[in-house]
Amino acid sequence: MTDILTQTAHSGHDHGAFGELVEALFAKTPLPESWQEFFTHFTVDTLNIFALLILVMTLVYLLSGYINMDRLHHRLAHLKSLPGFFLAAAAGVLSPFCSCSIVPVLLGLLSVGVPVSVCLCYLTASSLLNLTAIFSLLAVAGPGFTAVYLICAAGVTAASTLLFSLSRPDGTLNPHGNDHHHHHEAAVCGHCFWHRLRCALLSALHLLKRCWLYILLGVLISSGITAFLSLETIARVVNDNSLISAAAVFLLGIPIHSDIFTVAPMLKLLISISPGVGMVFTLSAMAISIPSVSVLARSLRGRTVACYCGSVLLSALLAGYLSLLLL
Repeated sequence: MTDILTQTAHSGHDHGAFGELVEALFAKTPLPESWQEFFTHFTVDTLNIFALLILVMTLVYLLSGYINMDRLHHRLAHLKSLPGFFLAAAAGVLSPFCSCSIVPVLLGLLSVGVPVSVCLCYLTASSLLNLTAIFSLLAVAGPGFTAVYLICAAGVTAASTLLFSLSRPDGTLNPHGNDHHHHHEAAVCGHCFWHRLRCALLSALHLLKRCWLYILLGVLISSGITAFLSLETIARVVNDNSLISAAAVFLLGIPIHSDIFTVAPMLKLLISISPGVGMVFTLSAMAISIPSVSVLARSLRGRTVACYCGSVLLSALLAGYLSLLLL
């Protein structure tokens, strides 16, 4: 397995037809070969991810315009116990929201009496299992990796919800709660398809405007590693110390903004080295992040947030280690 992964890492210089064109352009410059490789990776990955973001998010926002999320939330407000958890998870899958902007929805559900554990099940599912993450992973990592991710993400959602419920947290709202509001144009546009499509495209471009810097930083790091470090050596170290490597990338993923487009550059690099370690990183980055926790902490009591974060991170770490056996 190590030999195969090492060969895969070594083949990371194949950029495709478009990449070969960019590589040929940089080859005509007087730059050293390693710098040519760096700029080729940076240019190709940046354009690919930006194009993927606009395409996928336009599709997701367009589809969400046909889903009556208000009716779904109203239905959720009248369901308790197991049916409520299932509907919360389903609503999370359909939600196009990022984890930060889902907080106003949580506040609304809490205000009408939905249990905090059901609301946070909604948050976990919307972070890990939303349509954007699923479609984008298919494009970035392929169907095999995405299938394992779906199994792990569903397991994390179920396990973290159970652990959080057993902790009996205080679900009282923070008296200094955040009134953050996020507007999704595609969901409120008229019934004309072209009008919905235009609104969806505008929403996707708005998202790109908010997260382009995060994406560029991720591409810079992955391009630098690919161009200036030996992937063969990295692959050997990672696979000889897979448990330690998984723990390291798990900690690395926590502070990152939980957005599939932000983690895509590092994810592609890690998959080429070790798919299992790449899965641990993806679960960590997508499950929770410092920005989303900071928004949540302004809305819920500290103990509630701590219990939620601990439940999600423990579940994600265990699922990540189990994925090492599947990939």
